[in-house]
Parts: sequence; C-alpha cells; structure tokens
Amino acid sequence: MIPDFRERLVWDGGEIRDGEIRYLMIRPDGFMGMFARLSPDARAEALEAACASIAEHGAKSAGAYRAMGAEDASALLDVIVRTAPQLGWGEWRFTETGSGRLALRVDNSPFAAGSGRADGPVCAPIRGMLTALAGMIFDRPVRVSETDCAACGAPSCLFAAEA
Repeated sequence: MIPDFRERLVWDGGEIRDGEIRYLMIRPDGFMGMFARLSPDARAEALEAACASIAEHGAKSAGAYRAMGAEDASALLDVIVRTAPQLGWGEWRFTETGSGRLALRVDNSPFAAGSGRADGPVCAPIRGMLTALAGMIFDRPVRVSETDCAACGAPSCLFAAEA
C-alpha cells in the first residue's frame, strides 16, 4: 500500500516535496480570483489553459503513483481518492459508467469555493487531473466535461470522462 500523501511530504528550505514533485500551498480564493478578474472570453481561455496544464503535469503525479505500486486502474483511483482531500482538492468519488467512461463526483471543491458564485463551471484543474487519469486508465485520449458545478449552485461538482 502506498503511504498517505501527507506521510510522504518533506518540508525543507521553503519547499514542499513528495519525492521529486514540488507542491505549492495557495489560497483557493487567491487563485480563483485571478479568473474572476478576466473578461468572459479571456476567463474561458485561461480556464482551458489551466485544464491543459494540470492534465500535462498531473499525469506526472499519476505516473509517480503508478510507479509506487498503483499499477491497475482500481489502485490508481484509490490513491487519487485518498490523496485529493490531503491536497485540499475536496472529496472525490469515482464511478465507472460504462466501457470507456468514468464519472467523478467532487464534494467541497476548493475551486468552486474559491470562485464564489459563477455563471459556468470553474473546476478546470479537476477537469485537467481527470483528463490525465482517464487517459492513463483507458490508454487513449479522452474528453472530460464538468456537467455540474457547486459554483453554479449544484450540490456537488460532477465530471464525465469519455474515451
């Protein structure tokens, strides 16, 4: 069993590390406030850029979890479910909805909470991480959408990944 994320962290010289991966603590309202200051078109573009960046770099974290022993899909998703709340990314619950499909429910998303009330989904970082995970699990490109967002009034943030 892979040790919990918090047990693996090393705090040294102004860095927070899990092995070779460096992390940063930041207030969700400080991070999401950046998007709120943009025009609607620029906000949409910036959220897509955040999604793509997290997909790229989150794949490195997921790959590290696989290298630690979470080799099959079930083990990898279990590590993510245990790690997400330790990172402050809310409570994650996965359900497989069919061949080539994966659904995710996130309660207490920091991105929704940090954004306040929004007209559209704001949890692009979670969408990016799900893009990385589902791509690994299905071993092919995936499309991920946020179908409900707490920032828009939904009780939870819901995501769908399709290969």
